[in-house]
Amino acid sequence: MTAPSTRSLISLLTSALLLVACASTSPPQPVAAVTIVPETTDLVVGATVQLRAAIWDADGHVLLGREVTWAHSDPGVGTVSATGLVTAHAKGSTTITATSEGRRCTSVIVVHRAMGV
Repeated sequence: MTAPSTRSLISLLTSALLLVACASTSPPQPVAAVTIVPETTDLVVGATVQLRAAIWDADGHVLLGREVTWAHSDPGVGTVSATGLVTAHAKGSTTITATSEGRRCTSVIVVHRAMGV
């Protein structure tokens, strides 16, 4: 009865080692670049636009699941939310910056008054 138990144990250990080996992953690729779409936008006061950031590795592959921080240069003209939604507040221009792991990209938002106002 000892022999089948030993074989079962060896089989179980072999399966466990293979599972651990297959589940191992390499470290995540570092961020090489960030891009924003659209790069420039014209809005009227009160309007919004959703910006999208793409995060890239050095080989040109998109990196998913990376944190992006959004910032605006002039909150009096326009603000950006944590999800990249820009709201226009007053005539002028503001620069929106998306940052991920130290890499950044900017988008320029130009705000105009509505016609007839």
